[in-house]
Amino acid sequence: MVTWQAFEAESGELAAFGRERLDRRVSFLATIRGDGGPRVHPVTPWIFDGHLYVRMFDTSPKVADLTRDPRYALHSMMDNDDGVGGEVALRGEARLEPDQALIDAAFSAVADFTDRPLVLFEFLIDEVATTTYHGDETERRRWRAAPTS
Repeated sequence: MVTWQAFEAESGELAAFGRERLDRRVSFLATIRGDGGPRVHPVTPWIFDGHLYVRMFDTSPKVADLTRDPRYALHSMMDNDDGVGGEVALRGEARLEPDQALIDAAFSAVADFTDRPLVLFEFLIDEVATTTYHGDETERRRWRAAPTS
């Protein structure tokens, strides 16, 4: 698992595409429910200081899911049914951010607070897949983090 910054350093072109599709745009987050079934949520991830973040209300089922099992899949929206703009999908593990100063700094980047309690997860990345559509042709690209021992 790597940070967004490490992914960007290894695969700048894919990271630039991913940033365009994900940063502050509605995406779909898949988590694993307590009974092992899938759960899908709309979220708005953002990239701040080399890290990919998602915020959640503290009572959200997403928080319980990711606290119990940190594995996630995140998929961008497409601009329309024809796939204009392409799509990006990430897999990895989410980590609850405990540092209040970092939480405050990351939240200041999106500047639209609510008065409900929010928690912050950093999404570490294991795999990225992109798909772009060019008329009748489809281009798929993949990146995987190097295995760690």
